[in-house]
Amino acid sequence: MKILIIVFGFLAFTSHASELETLAQKSEWKITGPASETVRLCHLYQKKFPKEVKCGVYGKTPEGRDQVYLLIGNPKNPVVWVQAGIHAGEIDGKDAVFWLLRDIFEKKITNPLKNISMLFIPIVNPDGHERMGRWNRPNQVGPEEMGWRVTAQNYNLNRDFMKADAPEVEALIKLWHKFDPVLSLDLHVTDGAQFQPEVGLIILPMNNYGKDSVHEAGHDFEIKLLEKMKSRGRMALPFYPSFEEDDKPLSGFARYAPQARFANGYWATNNRLGMLVETHSWKNYANRVLTHRDTVLSSLEIASRDALIWRKAEISADAKLLATQNINLEFKHTDKFETIDFAGYKFKTEKSKISGGEVIRYFPDQPETWKLPYYNELISSLTVVAPAKGYYIPAADSSWMLPKLKLHGLIFEKLKSVPEKVQSFRASKVEFSAKPFEGHQTLKVVGEWKEDKPYLPEGSYFVPIHQPHALLVMKLFEPLSQDSLLAWGFFNRYFEQKEYMESYVTEDVGREMLKTPAVLEEFETKLKNDQEFSKSPEARYDFFYRKHPSWDDRAFRYPVFKN
Repeated sequence: MKILIIVFGFLAFTSHASELETLAQKSEWKITGPASETVRLCHLYQKKFPKEVKCGVYGKTPEGRDQVYLLIGNPKNPVVWVQAGIHAGEIDGKDAVFWLLRDIFEKKITNPLKNISMLFIPIVNPDGHERMGRWNRPNQVGPEEMGWRVTAQNYNLNRDFMKADAPEVEALIKLWHKFDPVLSLDLHVTDGAQFQPEVGLIILPMNNYGKDSVHEAGHDFEIKLLEKMKSRGRMALPFYPSFEEDDKPLSGFARYAPQARFANGYWATNNRLGMLVETHSWKNYANRVLTHRDTVLSSLEIASRDALIWRKAEISADAKLLATQNINLEFKHTDKFETIDFAGYKFKTEKSKISGGEVIRYFPDQPETWKLPYYNELISSLTVVAPAKGYYIPAADSSWMLPKLKLHGLIFEKLKSVPEKVQSFRASKVEFSAKPFEGHQTLKVVGEWKEDKPYLPEGSYFVPIHQPHALLVMKLFEPLSQDSLLAWGFFNRYFEQKEYMESYVTEDVGREMLKTPAVLEEFETKLKNDQEFSKSPEARYDFFYRKHPSWDDRAFRYPVFKN
């Protein structure tokens, strides 16, 4: 009887284990399972552990696939968000976290979720995941087949967090704001040169470009995480392992502050800790899955102790008043660097018979230490004065803008009274992109805010600067911000000239205007000092047209006001 009990107990455990085991585990990390496996496991975990796991569907892809998540642990505890497969071919994170979950529930490791909960999204891009192929990522070692980087609609989801075009990201942002994670992880695989480190851990916010409590929390998390990864035998970097100059290893590495279009940049813009995890594509699949597993486990262990400290820091950042302050919206590294020892491999540069240019050959069987510059100092590349009150949305654009503001969790209200004076932004230089980017003709402008009379008819809206996501408000509305709605091309039509004055009319208008001494002096000075202007009949005519009452006073004016 005792033998039977032991046998049956073993059989029950084996059956239990096989149900939770992924195809990746069964194949010893040679293949990755289909999206349907993810949905099956999501529901299976909830069925077997109903008190600990909730399986949820947060959206549907354009091809009709469920977007699922697993919520593990007490939802009243601080939430750690873990997303994988936003670039579906980079799928290590999916298999790594399912492996980790199995070990947690089979009690093979100490449960790291005692004081926190985890929300796990196995595949952000299911449609791309199912576009399986052996050569989808030719520079990546395994699995045997992997998904496609972009969606069925050809969106790169990790460029979409501000403009939110893709339904997958729209659903993801809604879910993220609903659970308001204390820490968010985005699991990827990077490309590039061959070297020894296995993973880059890019944590934001970091104190390299800020000094408040959230930046300090990010710095503290980075130190603790690197120590834990080292104790687990992993070689981890605190920066994105991309050379300053492509294919030039000795050009070194740098810190950077990513734009809000990226997941980790978006989370930081919302005053929340986030981390981009980039395992190295030259490592084999088994190594990369293990590295992701160790990264997530280490992060959860730290979060279980520090989550309440992080939350306090984040709430403090939410309450910070930005009004009338100089706010740094974008950053760049300086020329200052420190020389670091970097674990690389021997390499040589030779002439390519294919391209005719220079090509690097690495020798991964010959490790060596590189002496490299590391640019670790960041300064502001765009500083903007925050409005005293907020931004004003014109009625004509509210129908498409308000849903985006609501999606991002922003506060806005219908305008009750029109202010007497506001500031408007007029562009003195306009540059449309020659090629589309992510389906948008992007726009760069040069100009400045100046006092102006508002045009805010009934149906206009007000977005106050005093709200928890004030930094996000500024990045959306400040026209010089690289991820503003203007920069993404949502307002392009306002920077197109719609009305014209015929040259034969301008000829007579100009002659009459030159009778005014001030106009004559300005015209002659411009002719003398601006050769391009003096040689261009169109520019010379435009000089007079812009001074005529028929000139459109709204031309090249950004339709959003602020004060």
